[in-house]
This record gives sequence, C-alpha cells and structure tokens, in this order.
Amino acid sequence: MNAFDLSPAQIRNRLILRARQAALDADRRRQPARRPPGTGDGPPAGRPCVSVAAEDVVRLAESDHRHATGPLRLRIVRIRPDISEWYEGEWVWLEGVEVGPDDQNGPFQPVLARAAELQLPATP
Repeated sequence: MNAFDLSPAQIRNRLILRARQAALDADRRRQPARRPPGTGDGPPAGRPCVSVAAEDVVRLAESDHRHATGPLRLRIVRIRPDISEWYEGEWVWLEGVEVGPDDQNGPFQPVLARAAELQLPATP
C-alpha cells in the first residue's frame, strides 16, 4: 500500500496519529521518574491532599472554584485525582451535584476547586 491508495482523510488521520505519538514520546522523555506507590511521605508530587470524600457537601466561595458563578454548595460524587495532578496540588477536580438553598439537588457540576478550601478543620 502506498500513499496513492489512501484518501486525503486517511492521510490526514495518519499524520495526526504520528504527531500525537511523537508528542507523547517526547513528553515521556522529559518527565521525571515517578516514585513507586507506597514510597516517600504523603501523596505523589502534584496530587492534592484533601480531607473530603464522596457524598460530603462542601461550600465554596466564588473565588475558590471555577466553572460556575457565585458561591456554590456541592454534594461531591467523585474526586478526580488523575486530572488534579496537572494543577500541582493547588486545585482539585470535583464532580458533584449542586445543592440548592432548599437542600434540593440541582444540576450536575464538574468544578475545579481550590484544594486548601477542601480541608476539614482540625478538631481540638
């Protein structure tokens, strides 16, 4: 098979795939080696450390989250540490359901929240 047997769309798709593979290979060479699980102190570098879990309801001020406007009450459905690593531990991706003032469930909201605001206060 040669280039003349392929349609323009097939050629374009193959070029895109090659470019993506080259970018992934280059990125792998640049990234530092990750620590094996269970070694070192605390979470892996870049992984946020939060003390909330699924089903917790959090209140976030407008400055403490992205992708929604105004203050937000959110019932957490899932915390996404895999995506959160890109924000160097400062922000964490949450998926949840907005809770209205009457405690009724609102729309589903994916939210980027400030990790520092998701720490439960220490009990004396």
